[in-house]
Amino acid sequence: DDYIIQTKKTKQNKTTIIIIMPIYGQVVIGPPGSGKTTYCNGMQQYLRLIGREALVVNLDPANEYHPPTDAKSETEAEADGNDNGNDSHSQSQSQTNSSQHLPYDTLLDTSEDVINLSTVMEELELGPNGGLMYCLE
Repeated sequence: DDYIIQTKKTKQNKTTIIIIMPIYGQVVIGPPGSGKTTYCNGMQQYLRLIGREALVVNLDPANEYHPPTDAKSETEAEADGNDNGNDSHSQSQSQTNSSQHLPYDTLLDTSEDVINLSTVMEELELGPNGGLMYCLE
């Protein structure tokens, strides 16, 4: 029902079918540790599974995702409190994307490509609130 289907005739008398799909978007917000990264990772995997394109833009200058290291077992990581809510499937996904800042593909990652809170706090000698205000400006 949401699709628009158009047909066009070419000069060679061939019919071309064009399917126009609507564009949907989500804004994911929440406090630190609430599962935003896990949700975005899962949503991108799901949308790709069903054949939909998913473009993610990370606008959080304070996003510091730290997957469990390979040196520790999953049990040791949980004992240290570094679980991050990832299951073994998500861990294998994050290990395959280990060169990336986040466990999912992004069109733009503000904290890597534009401005990073940790860097701002260190260079300008600001606290977390002042650093965030600077990043948002």
